[in-house]
Amino acid sequence: MAQDIVLSPEVMEKRNRLAALRAELADLYEKREYMVSHERDQLTALYTSLIGQLQYKEYALKVAVSKLKRTSELIQAKRNRGEHVDMYSIEQQVETEFREHQRRIEQQLEDIKAANELLNAPILTDEAAAELKNIYRVLVKRLHPDWNDNLTEQESELFVRAQSAYKMCDLPELRNILLVLDKEKSMEDLKVDTIDDEIAKLENSRIDLHTKIDKLNETFPFTFRERLTDFAWVKSEQEKLQKHIQELTTEKMTWESFLATVNGSGMFNIIGEA
Repeated sequence: MAQDIVLSPEVMEKRNRLAALRAELADLYEKREYMVSHERDQLTALYTSLIGQLQYKEYALKVAVSKLKRTSELIQAKRNRGEHVDMYSIEQQVETEFREHQRRIEQQLEDIKAANELLNAPILTDEAAAELKNIYRVLVKRLHPDWNDNLTEQESELFVRAQSAYKMCDLPELRNILLVLDKEKSMEDLKVDTIDDEIAKLENSRIDLHTKIDKLNETFPFTFRERLTDFAWVKSEQEKLQKHIQELTTEKMTWESFLATVNGSGMFNIIGEA
């Protein structure tokens, strides 16, 4: 029978440090995955619902006003040169010039529809969401290839399945993956002479994950995380946008009336609706 190996306090301390690093990395990785796979979409949808829809109306009106102004310029240029005013040609030219703006308007409308669908979609209960995160942390700790050497092919496949299930909020699948695993890898299997290298590798991974999370927090929509729950800020932004929308609506009507009077032909197809 093999004699038990007595580990020095220094080695035990390193093993404890390694275990703590693996646990911390699992938390950080889960946090980043949650931000990228779930929170980003939710925040974007919330921003679109509260602010983006008004920004869409504002931008569509800006484009409509610009198209009316451009139409007037082209008509005036034709008349200044004593040329026949061909409204069909002018309409086509304006549509061509504003094609990219129209694509942006259409994309914003699609974003609004997607945001509304996401906000109205069924969501996990707080209890289920907590279980989803907890199971994923465990699976990451045990199956992430960067922190676990000598993973079997089956374990590697399980990690890919776990990533997909987490992104899809598939709690039953995560539960099944957890059941498939035999047991958590024992720290006793780690050779003493590799601990320092493992600690160094995981320390670098920890720094890298912190950096990635910090960078995410500096980008949209995470920069609006707190403001979107600030009723006063949301109301102020909405009021500013609504005021500008009203001003643009008035300006649009003025240009429509002007062009109708100048040409005596009513509204043009290029004007569209905001």
